[in-house]
Amino acid sequence: MKNYKILISRVARAAKMVFLGSMVAMTCSCEDFLTISPTDKIIKDDFWKSKDDVNNVVAESYRLMTTSDFLNRLIVWGELRSDNVIEGNYGGNNDIKYIMEANLLPNNSYASWDVFYKIINNCNIVLKYAKDVKDPDFTSGDLEVVEGEMYALRALSHFYLVRTFRRVPLMLEAVVDNSQNLYHKQSEPLVVLDSCLVDLYRAQDMVLTSGNFLDNPANNKGRVTKDAVRTMIADVLLWKAAFLQNEKKEAEAKKCYQQCVEFCDEVLNTRMQYIKTYEEEHKNYLENLGFVLHKEYPILYPSIVKGGYELPNVTNSGKNRTSRPVYNHIFYQGNSLCESIFEIQHVNSEQNYNTEVPTFYGYYDDTKFVTSLLSAPRYMAEADITGSIYKQSDFRRINYILSQKKNNEEIDKYSIIKYGYMAWSEDRADIEGTTSFGKISYTYTPSMTSNGKRYLGSQTNWIIYRISDVMLMKAEALALLNDGNLGEAFELVKAVYNRSQTGYQDEEKTWIGYSDPKDALKDDNYKTSEALLGLVLEERQRELAFEGKRWYDLVRKALRDGSTQQMLEILVPHKYESNGDAYKAKLADINSLFFPIAEREINTYDEMEQNPVYGVDDLYGDNDKDND
Repeated sequence: MKNYKILISRVARAAKMVFLGSMVAMTCSCEDFLTISPTDKIIKDDFWKSKDDVNNVVAESYRLMTTSDFLNRLIVWGELRSDNVIEGNYGGNNDIKYIMEANLLPNNSYASWDVFYKIINNCNIVLKYAKDVKDPDFTSGDLEVVEGEMYALRALSHFYLVRTFRRVPLMLEAVVDNSQNLYHKQSEPLVVLDSCLVDLYRAQDMVLTSGNFLDNPANNKGRVTKDAVRTMIADVLLWKAAFLQNEKKEAEAKKCYQQCVEFCDEVLNTRMQYIKTYEEEHKNYLENLGFVLHKEYPILYPSIVKGGYELPNVTNSGKNRTSRPVYNHIFYQGNSLCESIFEIQHVNSEQNYNTEVPTFYGYYDDTKFVTSLLSAPRYMAEADITGSIYKQSDFRRINYILSQKKNNEEIDKYSIIKYGYMAWSEDRADIEGTTSFGKISYTYTPSMTSNGKRYLGSQTNWIIYRISDVMLMKAEALALLNDGNLGEAFELVKAVYNRSQTGYQDEEKTWIGYSDPKDALKDDNYKTSEALLGLVLEERQRELAFEGKRWYDLVRKALRDGSTQQMLEILVPHKYESNGDAYKAKLADINSLFFPIAEREINTYDEMEQNPVYGVDDLYGDNDKDND
């Protein structure tokens, strides 16, 4: 029996245990949706009786997204092969090493997709059984909301899979025992993406509007809302259009780009009320940061009212202007009302702490920040060197990357600190940065569990989508439509760029300027679709670095181009200092941009077809043939 069947069989056995008595069920509290505690002797006949039963299984879908298996793939699949990261301290992790060296083989452990199909099947179980619950406290409205969330999470999981593997099985029915038909062929990318859209179009009318989770405000960012669904739709449409262009179906692709713009607008247009509410609730906080609150429109997005775009300013108007307030709020405090759309929740969750940030990016240990598996490349860490993407005036560089050098000595490791908590200090620093903005004190430390056990984890949420991502999606779609809206696309990019530059706003919220005016974006340089698309790709790298986006952005470009040539001209010089031609040869076939189907899947399911660039027998060598 082939591999996918074993995967389904494993999923089926796990699902069957829910109903036959040996699966641990989850009991979630109002305080924390993901808090779980064991309940014994749950059997099918006694399950699906109450609202709590439904919520338990819904919570499991979200909990699986907090697991190491899920989160490490968001980093590995979305960043590892990109030019955002280079070798850090591998520590014997050969699977990471092989991927970084473009020696990706079907026996690599990160080719496993098990956790994504577990989430999908868990969603399918809720969709199959929740409607049968007879509980007066579980209304038809409650059912609609949880079904909408499950459709959305099923779509999101399939979406990650199709972007990573290209051809994947669609799993749209719950598997609860081994007597079911386990035959699942792989579907073509456009079929998978259309299935995602069907689920998401259905979900957008079912899920709650952000702000309507009243018992636990964190759920407004940690559970699927209308804005999250609409953002997913916009993202899927960008990818559908890219695959259509790869097949030379330009007219159909254009329709997708038009629809993408419309869904981005729906998300952007709902921000105003959220921001008004935020400013009302955080008046003192904003004033302490130096913002002068306006009586007529929100400070944080003032020009949305005027028909333009602007993001929360990273600076305040005080003497010591820094980017700390906004970036702390987005990445380290979590669930930013202004910025966040959908996050994987770790805040104040000891049971679901984020181990992947310290494992892959680094951690603070007593007196220094330790670089882990990955390091940032020099062209991202240093400003104004040849090929650098950040100007000296760009605060994102010192919020995302740490250079632990002193006395200007040369170094080759730049720690990634984006998700590590940072606090500004004028008079002391445990670690000294390399910029002229001052010293930085890091309080990102190994933590203690309630029973005193030390763990290397973070309570920082992992962000799936945020508002600047949506703005840049819209800019990309507008640039590709190229129908007279290039100016609007440029304004969107400029708004994201300006938010992170040194400078400040006056009382009328007019942008005063930069420490160096030459760093400003000038629209005269971006009058063509090609030039603007290049700018969008660059700004997405600057803004969304290390958030699991970069590799997917490069693949999407290659699909549109119908070739890997241009994306390799970007990637290879940044990532591979030597043997660049050899790497270009390895990645010349567009299929090489996608992961192989795991060897275990190929060996256990006759109908599973390998990505063609990995189909040669001598690729496998002495691979582990374990089919457990």
